[in-house]
Amino acid sequence: MKGKALLAGCIALVMSSAALAEDIKIAVVGAMSGPVAQYGDQEFTGAEQAVADLNAKGGIKGNKLQIVKYDDACDPKTGGSGSQQSGQRRH
Repeated sequence: MKGKALLAGCIALVMSSAALAEDIKIAVVGAMSGPVAQYGDQEFTGAEQAVADLNAKGGIKGNKLQIVKYDDACDPKTGGSGSQQSGQRRH
């Protein structure tokens, strides 16, 4: 009987720790549109590849990474807003 209780406790512990795992969100703020959109696209593509590489190796401490994309349209006012939103928003 003790063995079954111990096994049930271990299963509950594993299940609860898996439920606590969350994706780690990384904001990419850049000019995805506007006069220099090609640079923003390159920035985003590089970030996607880095995240894919890290996720393929198991993420960070078992948590997968996820990119949240913000287009600042090459406008400094919009870029600051995207940075602030990424710090305040829970996705």
